[in-house]
Amino acid sequence: MAHNPSTQDKAQWHYGNIVHGITIASCLVALVSPVLILLFPQKNLLSPNLIFSAIFEGRRPYDIWETAGVSFEQLGFWQLIWNNLLRPDGIAMLAIALGTSVTMWALISTVWSYARGKNWFYTSVCVFIILLILFAMSGLL
Repeated sequence: MAHNPSTQDKAQWHYGNIVHGITIASCLVALVSPVLILLFPQKNLLSPNLIFSAIFEGRRPYDIWETAGVSFEQLGFWQLIWNNLLRPDGIAMLAIALGTSVTMWALISTVWSYARGKNWFYTSVCVFIILLILFAMSGLL
């Protein structure tokens, strides 16, 4: 059954459409990126052979990054993505980040819809959730 925006709050309709679109896009990229990672192992930031070996040996996350030769703590997640965006594993990291931040992107449109309708309570709740997501993504929370 198709959703009719006239019988549903427009903010919810926009939120659902954005979540749907971004989730599908990030899933498609996340589906293709492992193939690229395995096809072009020399072009990756992190060698899949070293990473998989360390994971199967049961090493801790810090040790896995160290085995890969990348200092995750010095760079940080976002700098790691932006510096390596055109590498196969950089594309995979971006797909994961996009998929896990989909709520924030959808709430931006929702804030706009609620603010236009002067529904200040829901506008402020959405802004608060966006701020929580931004703090979590930045590593401050």
